[in-house]
Amino acid sequence: MRFFTLDMILKQLYNIISILFLGLCLNSAQAQSLTQEKIEKILKQKVFKPTNVSITAIDIEADTQVVNYRGDKVLIPASSLKLITTLTAIDKLGDDFRYLTKITHDGKIQEDGTLKGNIYIEGSGDPTLGSNRYKDSVLDFTMLIKHIAKHVIDFGITCIDGEVIADESIFDSFPVSPSWQWNDLGNYYASGAWGINVNENLYHIYFHKRNIIGGQPAIKFFTPHIPDLEFSNELKVDSANTGDNAYIFGGPYTYEKRISGTIPQGKTTFSIKGSLPDPPLFLAYHIAKQLQKENISSNGHSTLFRNTKGKSLRKKIMEIQSPPLKDIVALANEKSINIYCEALMKTIAKESKMRGAGGEGILTMERLLKKAGVNISGLHMEDGSGLSARNNVCSRVLAETVSSYMQKFGVERMKVYLPRTGEGTVATMFAGTSLAGKAWLKSGSMEKVYSFTGFLKNKKGNYISFSVIANGFNVKHSKMRPYLEKLIRQIYLYS
Repeated sequence: MRFFTLDMILKQLYNIISILFLGLCLNSAQAQSLTQEKIEKILKQKVFKPTNVSITAIDIEADTQVVNYRGDKVLIPASSLKLITTLTAIDKLGDDFRYLTKITHDGKIQEDGTLKGNIYIEGSGDPTLGSNRYKDSVLDFTMLIKHIAKHVIDFGITCIDGEVIADESIFDSFPVSPSWQWNDLGNYYASGAWGINVNENLYHIYFHKRNIIGGQPAIKFFTPHIPDLEFSNELKVDSANTGDNAYIFGGPYTYEKRISGTIPQGKTTFSIKGSLPDPPLFLAYHIAKQLQKENISSNGHSTLFRNTKGKSLRKKIMEIQSPPLKDIVALANEKSINIYCEALMKTIAKESKMRGAGGEGILTMERLLKKAGVNISGLHMEDGSGLSARNNVCSRVLAETVSSYMQKFGVERMKVYLPRTGEGTVATMFAGTSLAGKAWLKSGSMEKVYSFTGFLKNKKGNYISFSVIANGFNVKHSKMRPYLEKLIRQIYLYS
């Protein structure tokens, strides 16, 4: 009979565990190699021949890369960049952060109700002020103006011997990125972020029926009213299924706008959206007009760019609170709202005791990423929304950003911030497949640019962060997307 000592038993157990561990490592390495091989096979297809591609996938629990195809190749990310802005905003400000816009005055109210002084709208940079996206928590533009006027009346003011002043000094006076394209600036998605934003800084232009292809559609009206706004209409009517290809030219502070391009043929009115030339001045004008309707006169309206010493002495009439940041972030990513991210970028800087400006916001976000453990080599940001074609980032940075914040915030919180496939801009992705509803991601697109960044629960049940960026392809986005979905599906099948 053979006897085993304790040392012998421990040695055998060590050998068995080592063999099992080695087997697991080999299986993992084999799975990773096979996934990489399948991805590279997809990338050999004709559609990718002129295309620059960067792909990274990270097993979040293990904190290891499972896919790396040119992961450090720097490309244009488009709106995938929004994840850096929104996640660092949550990191810095917290889920429950709210913007506060105050209505104040700096004078004395006489017995007859005359205010000897000015009324101020003290901006906080709130991008949701007057938005119509929030049914319960935010008053739309029309209701907002009436709401403010009512509070002024209830405060006992019957006449203003002064002005209605929009104080936008919370941010710098340059609302847009210097690298945004000229043909974008007059359109709603390039409205930028001001110290006071309202109605998401947009207006609608409505056109009459469009019966004749090649004809010029006449402007029916635009709303809300913007004093001194003029249009040079060079639009043409194209065939019915061509979509909205209209562009409004004319950036901030410009009241002469040129409209060119095409809109589709149709028998009903058609609308396009433009960016307000000066949202703070626009809001001050409408509040002054509403007060005038309520028989409260003033000496006009204006804006204030710089902080003044007397600001702390102003008396509060009312304040308007935004939804919590977690709701703003969720909507920014689901609907890809540029103004939200541009405002968050400047807010991050302001809340870090810096100037409320884009450059300072980018520096702050980079510091937050480093602190979260992201290697930011391969990241160059020009804005917070991804609209600039000069933004450059590699897939590794984006995948690491998602992975790092998933480890910091937890899976369930991250699911709140990113749209799930089947929602928003990724509503039709993976429909009818085993991946449907198992991925949370942000899409990004501009001409010859397509990207998807987020996380998924793979076939094995592990959470994987990923980023897929494609630049320079020569097919339509609708033709490219199925191929990018195939790449993401291979990440899902990894186990």
